Amino acid sequence: MTHLRLTEHFEAPIDRVFELATDFKRYPEWNVSYREIGEITGPIDQVGTKVFATLNVLGRPMEGWSEVVEVDRPRHLKMVGVGPQDSRLTLVYRWAPAGEGTDFESQIDYDLPAGILGAVADRLFVEGAIQRAMRHSIENFKALVEAKTPVMA
Repeated sequence: MTHLRLTEHFEAPIDRVFELATDFKRYPEWNVSYREIGEITGPIDQVGTKVFATLNVLGRPMEGWSEVVEVDRPRHLKMVGVGPQDSRLTLVYRWAPAGEGTDFESQIDYDLPAGILGAVADRLFVEGAIQRAMRHSIENFKALVEAKTPVMA
């Protein structure tokens, strides 16, 4: 399993950050890994809600479901997803008030299929691509959540 972590500070209140970060319909606006959000079975701040999405993985589309498995509004969200060939992804977001802003931590854990071949491909190509996508997405998110105009759903 590969583990990636990223931290950031947003000059926006925690409630605003949480609202935008859990508005999955808007993910393709800022998250470069998401091509399209399909079905959402309920509110994202409710355990058991599922999201069907099409992701960009090394320039190729990958579809799959993820499910909210933990939530503590507005401080924590954990989702677990399963993709093709039993690939697995766990996404954890943590937010904490920091003055008038919000500190943020994102963790992604994933397993690729194909055993040792998948592990080699991960080290050579996938891990770096995912790290770049995470950084680019957080920069996009930061610009959106810190915009002076209110974030509209």
